Amino acid sequence: MTINTPVHKNILFQILKDIYTDTTIAPFLGFKGGTAAFMFYELDRFSVDLDFDLLNDSKTDIVFERVVSIARQYGTIRESNKKRFSLFLMLSYEEKSHNIKIEINRRLFESKYEIKTFLGVSMLVMVREDMFAHKLIAMYQRIGKTNRDIYDVWFFLKKNWPINRDIVEQRAGMPFTELLKKCIAQLEKMSDRGILQGVG
Repeated sequence: MTINTPVHKNILFQILKDIYTDTTIAPFLGFKGGTAAFMFYELDRFSVDLDFDLLNDSKTDIVFERVVSIARQYGTIRESNKKRFSLFLMLSYEEKSHNIKIEINRRLFESKYEIKTFLGVSMLVMVREDMFAHKLIAMYQRIGKTNRDIYDVWFFLKKNWPINRDIVEQRAGMPFTELLKKCIAQLEKMSDRGILQGVG
């Protein structure tokens, strides 16, 4: 699939704008992930999907219904379902163009969020240290499958981001230093060739 970056970026922003100007759901969605890091924390790779945390599980139905309704304005919903730990939908806005995945995590890890503004739209965005913690776990769990996680962890390290060790240990079920050792061991087993393949 091809990607028209300006068009894709515009649709991502329009969806975010619609979500965060909808007072029935805006307070219950914490924006996170690569697109949030790209928009608010200067991540220098383009991210194609939208990721959120659901901050109140009792709002699952209304959030899911509203997000599906919002996304439908910009194309065809190829998939939408409620999973045990997440709400998921896939939007196709053009034939042969890259789809937009919207995933809303239902598991809470005491992450923190703060109000940030992008082009006049206020959004609830995960703080850096928590975003770094979740990205490190994602890299550990998906290493070799999604190389963008490796790049993002490297980028956060290069920028001297703080990291929430408590979240890392809570999610990993092991001490922070032990997880780092395992990550290093995994990375050392990978081939240098293609390690960043697929990074936007």
